[in-house]
Amino acid sequence: MRSVIITGCTSGLGKAFHDRAITVESTGTQYVFIGRALERVTKSESHVYCEINLSQNSQVDWDSVYHSGLPETLTFISNAGVIQPLGPITHENNKLFREAINVNLTSPVELISSLILWAEKYNIAVKIINVSSGAALRPIAGWGAYCMAKSGFRMFLDVLSKENEHVSVTHFDPGVINTHMQQSIRATSSQNVPSVESFRELAKNGKLRSPEDVAIELAEICDLLS
Repeated sequence: MRSVIITGCTSGLGKAFHDRAITVESTGTQYVFIGRALERVTKSESHVYCEINLSQNSQVDWDSVYHSGLPETLTFISNAGVIQPLGPITHENNKLFREAINVNLTSPVELISSLILWAEKYNIAVKIINVSSGAALRPIAGWGAYCMAKSGFRMFLDVLSKENEHVSVTHFDPGVINTHMQQSIRATSSQNVPSVESFRELAKNGKLRSPEDVAIELAEICDLLS
């Protein structure tokens, strides 16, 4: 059995991936879906669901998740993310800032670290797919918390793969997807995000990718890594 874990399964790309996974027959694959507000998805009895709000918590009992049997391979897709707060980094709301750092950096670091320590006990290799962003590589005015967290998380994964022979990392940048995150960016002012008009133009000109199309690409990457 192979196991595929994905965070952020209740909206956007994560939900599209979930909906595809439970409808496309994939013999020998168990999915572990991690997200908050799991009532947003139609659950499948064949797979495992963990309701976690990553802004507050990152604890998963991996022995309980895999109580019915150990997987031969593990793929962890780090997908959950939040763009708020938007605006000058020195003006950001402290509560929203901490929540953004937790969701985009601290919680996935803790989740992956605990998974690797658990997998080491059973000699299971871990493949990590990081749903990344251009914001991890270049600064975007108004996206301070998101940029610094995505950049820090990417570096954490790169160091992790250097330190662990049984861990491999793939950074996947899907481009601009038509999600609630993009809607919130377009709804902000140019005072908060000076480049906001470029994102509005992408939507106006039909340049956004659908979550469903990206979910197919993400599933193909999972299959290639298996």
